[in-house]
Amino acid sequence: MKARVLIVDDSATVRADMRGVLSSAGFGTTLCESLAAARKALSENEFDLIILDMLLPDGEGVDLLEELRRVPRTSHLPVLMLSTEAAVLQRLKGLSHGANDYVGKPYDSAYVVRRAHELTQVPEADGTPRLVSAGRRRRVLVVDGRIDFRHRAGDALRKDGHDVIIAESGDDALRLLEAQPVDCILLDLEMPGLEGPEWVRIVRRLPGTAQVAVVGLTAGFDSKLISEALAVKVDAFCSKTEDIEVLRAQVRTELRRRAEAEQHAQGAPAPAPTSPGAPTGPVASAAPAATPAPSSGAAHGSLFDELVARCGLSPVIAPSTMTRACRKAGVEPQSLNAVTLAKALPSIRDMLHIFLDAQEAERRIQSIQALAESSAAARARGS
Repeated sequence: MKARVLIVDDSATVRADMRGVLSSAGFGTTLCESLAAARKALSENEFDLIILDMLLPDGEGVDLLEELRRVPRTSHLPVLMLSTEAAVLQRLKGLSHGANDYVGKPYDSAYVVRRAHELTQVPEADGTPRLVSAGRRRRVLVVDGRIDFRHRAGDALRKDGHDVIIAESGDDALRLLEAQPVDCILLDLEMPGLEGPEWVRIVRRLPGTAQVAVVGLTAGFDSKLISEALAVKVDAFCSKTEDIEVLRAQVRTELRRRAEAEQHAQGAPAPAPTSPGAPTGPVASAAPAATPAPSSGAAHGSLFDELVARCGLSPVIAPSTMTRACRKAGVEPQSLNAVTLAKALPSIRDMLHIFLDAQEAERRIQSIQALAESSAAARARGS
């Protein structure tokens, strides 16, 4: 018998996308666009999982979550929250009121399926036990007061498939850490109003965070600050003036070290050495290979590849998502050019608004629009 999933989201496109993803994975789905519709569905049917948007036209998802937890019939019904990564207060409220987990937009469809299998206790299609096959993404908390840096760091870290959690202040970050575990913290040690080393000292005392990797971010070399940070067990440092890819590699290194330490503690064999010709050095040698993106079935050209690079989604979902957006506009990805890219822009915009907050989606659309214009100009010069 199929596990039943109730999908509650006010976006028709999100509902349709979730239905397609989960139906393909063997789940039955019911779609609701509001709290009222969800309450009606819950009164008439039994469900094994709810995927719940936190902001709905007739209220907040946490209102329904509170109701579910008060009724014996639904008190243990698994709930997976769905909201933008920047919605710190919604995430905290949901987790504190009994949600089982949180999926940030942009969401990874494969991750949603794995968590659905895990939370409904349904084995994977190949019969492997759910706790073996259902791995999780690494969570990275970025604590920085500058929105431009948070955008750049988040974009870079999502390329490795991480769930990026954003905090604009030390207080927000502490509340998030009290509500859920993370695997790595990127901390601006020089944020106004935040004593970086003292904040780390507090974090090291929280349950479950004593061994979390902490990468300290600095604008330059300050020997006194670095000495104080080392004293409270900051694991690594990275200058904010460095190329963002250096930061990405540093996070890979710290996560790899933690994974190796866990494997050693459990008596598991060490990871295989890097392949011949792989980058070497203190940072690059520890970096795991990037997660390969699934094939979308199209032989994409360079313009499509540039579209994928600019869309701001994880490489795990970007190719297939942009392929769907193009085909929805009647454009074949393998023949994408300046004219057809311009034609596909409205469809691409709609798709990005599913996965990104409004500000980030528009920022990405502007970049893609500039790509279409520069491609058209290059085409005109060549004709």
